[in-house]
Amino acid sequence: MHAIFLGTSSAAPTVERNTASVVLGTTEGQLMFDCGEGTQRQMLYAKLNPIKLKAIFITHMHFDHIMGLVGLLMTMDLLNRSEPLTVIGPAGLKEMLDFFEQRLYMNHQYEIVYRRAMPGTVYGSGEVSVEAESAVHSTESYSYRVTQRKFKRKFHPERAIALGIPQGPLWGRLQIGEEVVLNDKTIYPDQVCDPPAKPLSVGISGDTAYSENLVKFFKGVDLLIHEATFSAELQGRAAEMLHSTSIDAARVAQQSGVGFLAIYHFSERYKDASMLEREARTVFEKTVAARDFMKIEILQNSIKVEMMKLRRAGEDADNKVGSK
Repeated sequence: MHAIFLGTSSAAPTVERNTASVVLGTTEGQLMFDCGEGTQRQMLYAKLNPIKLKAIFITHMHFDHIMGLVGLLMTMDLLNRSEPLTVIGPAGLKEMLDFFEQRLYMNHQYEIVYRRAMPGTVYGSGEVSVEAESAVHSTESYSYRVTQRKFKRKFHPERAIALGIPQGPLWGRLQIGEEVVLNDKTIYPDQVCDPPAKPLSVGISGDTAYSENLVKFFKGVDLLIHEATFSAELQGRAAEMLHSTSIDAARVAQQSGVGFLAIYHFSERYKDASMLEREARTVFEKTVAARDFMKIEILQNSIKVEMMKLRRAGEDADNKVGSK
């Protein structure tokens, strides 16, 4: 999997940062988490095609997390999207989008499948599943955990031949972890395959104050993407607004035993978020302050962080918007 940050600011965009949005690339397609104002323009710079989005997850109904959604949905119409799109979020999301569709005569030509977010599994597609958990914020708010399991295992044909298993469908079933019966004898995947790869997982906090419940929810994820709206000196302000400081985010990472922490959703008062990164690292060393267009690749045994090469001004877009 990989995570691409399209917006890392809170409340309002700045010269350096757009409002909140993160795209996860998975084996089952792209998943978007929040869609702040200007997200689709950020997608153009990052060379991301909206048609490839399989689902959009909204953490809560504050304007800086949803104001880009209406325009993005309309752009997909202009791009002649035909595949259904799943949209998941708190109460009120469907009513808001229905209102805009009626008043702006959007008349989508593709199906939008709405689902109400609630604790538990909210999405599943092949190797990828998404769970939600309640966050601690000033309105109904959810955090998400994405898990990607690799069903296909490394197969050893010589072992299968030694056991008398003929080449064909039985080999394929064993490779995806199924038991098979041959001549009244059960053959188990472990007899002919390597152990399954460890699942990869990513946690996205959305807006939240520190929560022991979320510490449990994010237990052991490879990458935790956690808001850090304020520095430690503004702990009182963070508590008042039910947001997290850099230290709060680092505590969650440390107590959850995560592999790596990326903080985001910074107050516009911080032109440079490196100070927040330094604070977080005093508690949890494997921390980076995310920047717009940062890409974090989640591998089996490592994390790779890099800045994307963006589309230059005037360069032809991969996503050409046609007329209707």
